[in-house]
Amino acid sequence: MKKILFVTLGHLSAGEFTIAFEFCKRLPPNKFEICFLTSAKGQNYLEQNRIKHVVLKQTGANSMSEDKLVNKAITDRLMSEFRPDYVIASDVYTLWYSSTWSGVSMETFREYGVPFGSFDSYEFDSTNYVQDYYGGYRATLPDYIRQCDFVIRYCPINKLQPADKKVKFTYFYDRPEGMTKPERIEFESAFRPSGQEKVIFMANSDWENLNVNRLPALSNLLCWCPKMIMHYLAELDEKVTIIHVGPKSWEQESDNKKHIKYFHFNHINPQDFDKYLGASDLFLTTNIISSTLAKAVYASVPSIVLQNDKLVNFSRISEQLLKMPGWYQEMANDVKVAYPYRLFPFGWFNFLTSVLENNEYVDTFISTSIFQKGKTLNALRTYISDKDSRISLQHKQNMYINKILQLPSSADVIDSLENL
Repeated sequence: MKKILFVTLGHLSAGEFTIAFEFCKRLPPNKFEICFLTSAKGQNYLEQNRIKHVVLKQTGANSMSEDKLVNKAITDRLMSEFRPDYVIASDVYTLWYSSTWSGVSMETFREYGVPFGSFDSYEFDSTNYVQDYYGGYRATLPDYIRQCDFVIRYCPINKLQPADKKVKFTYFYDRPEGMTKPERIEFESAFRPSGQEKVIFMANSDWENLNVNRLPALSNLLCWCPKMIMHYLAELDEKVTIIHVGPKSWEQESDNKKHIKYFHFNHINPQDFDKYLGASDLFLTTNIISSTLAKAVYASVPSIVLQNDKLVNFSRISEQLLKMPGWYQEMANDVKVAYPYRLFPFGWFNFLTSVLENNEYVDTFISTSIFQKGKTLNALRTYISDKDSRISLQHKQNMYINKILQLPSSADVIDSLENL
């Protein structure tokens, strides 16, 4: 029986937690014993799934020093009592960021003498460890991935390519289960009552509302991004139902309410989340590395990623703006300048280039510029309504998923660590 400790200390996003949970749930319980060292964000889900876990203390800035001492003692006790064969961080950079409140770092686990690894979400070793943020700010990261004893790259978003023997590849998800007939009837009744509605699924996290570098232009775009999406969807000449899972409800202008039924959920249990996503006509996101985008591809749900691939200075296209609707002109006046991004609102346009280059995953969804109104509307109309285009994209999704499901399983990955 091998024992594995997963370390998931992120508190702004469920992404890192999802990565670890999807990996561990495929480990046979008769061969592997699992424990999570986690933040409060993952506690409820682990309890519901009856997974052994320990939660670190996070009471706030006023008692941060005390929290760190308590958390070090909690971790010492866990390592002594659980005695893991491997420690896997999800991921090592989230562990690094969270050390400001947790007091627990990669160096902490090095002291225990247990093989330490991390999930590698973005093919870090192919980058220069520089993350470019929206607006031009750049941050250089430590090369912690290189310091790990082993690295696990899941697909998607990573691409398959030759790598060092300490790099292990696996698939992200299993094929999702479909809805039962009663579940389908309930879904249709709630979200597609006339049988004509096009259901669009969207999901975001707390960090997707953050203006990390406090740029005024980004503050305005954070307000405008949901409005732009609503305006685009209202122009489709379709009955549209939006299922939106996220921390903040989006406001609708009165004119748009005639075209759109909007359902907001702060949280949906993971089983319903997956089923609602799988039954939708389209998944829409501004985050190309979204774990929900990967789920949509696995579920053969046509998906569109709204990005920006160039610097847009609206003052230089004043004549073109006169041809745009009033709301677009108002947005341009408020935002003034828009910077490139693949991951909104962080940016990461250049940082993600290496992992996306020659990556078959990018053929499984559609990317379009959020500021190019005509192209965005055309993409939305095509992949909501055009049967042939939808089938063609779903074929690419299935081909890709069939290929990566041939990768080693979670158990195969852990077994291979003995040969390092």
